[in-house]
Amino acid sequence: MEDLPEALLTEILNRITRTSDLNSLALVSNQLYKIEGNQRGAIRVGSGLCTATKALTSLCARFPNLRKLEIDYSGWIPGHGKQLDNKGLLVFSSHCSSLIDLTLSFCSCIDDSGLGCLANCKKLVSLRLNSTPQITSIGLFSVAVGCTSLSALHLIGCEKINSVEWLEYLGRDGSLEELVVENCKGINHHDILKFGPGWMKLQKFEFERKRGKYDSLIAVGGKVYDSSYDAHSIDIYDFCCESLKDLRLAHIKTWPDVGLRVVLGKCKALEKLCLES
Repeated sequence: MEDLPEALLTEILNRITRTSDLNSLALVSNQLYKIEGNQRGAIRVGSGLCTATKALTSLCARFPNLRKLEIDYSGWIPGHGKQLDNKGLLVFSSHCSSLIDLTLSFCSCIDDSGLGCLANCKKLVSLRLNSTPQITSIGLFSVAVGCTSLSALHLIGCEKINSVEWLEYLGRDGSLEELVVENCKGINHHDILKFGPGWMKLQKFEFERKRGKYDSLIAVGGKVYDSSYDAHSIDIYDFCCESLKDLRLAHIKTWPDVGLRVVLGKCKALEKLCLES
């Protein structure tokens, strides 16, 4: 097989989609190992990931054109070994210059300083943070400032995010096309409106309110009163979201025409709508 032209071998590898098959084929020869590594654009790693700096550097060298990386520690227990930490994330961000899509799930050893390393990823387009308990608004602000190509941001179950300076910055920048915020107890639906000018370019928006912290809803004269609503901030509802095509709102209770309810009347291009009580 080593006598075959590299272009032909590359074409063969491009037609193989199963990761297990690619891994097996890469063991056949040094030539296939190198070609397969150069062609691999996405990998998903978890509790089996070796966190030693040298090993991580070798992994990055193995896949020099990596564009999509998912690190998922769901189901992790201490017996599985150490999780990826800030130093490990620095290795990825420093060596994977083509990285455009990053997902961090249940990564309990990565905090704001680690997230700040993503400023090295100038091509990063999509970032998903799922149940990353150490991440706060400080780390998100570092991403907002450093990742100038960012157009999609997902925040799911991030418990320590409790201010929205990062959101206001991204809104002024106006680069986000997709924003998902689910079960982040420090962010309520009035905070999201501070996205301001960013609504003009946004095409997909999902917001699911974390039950508990913002359930302080009081009935006044038969109506529902939301104590987090600031009657002196009416001007924050004056925004345009005519590019929005995909909208999902879940667990939101507020006065009519207050909070994210005002979004519905402004979505001229809406194609998909999901409302959950």
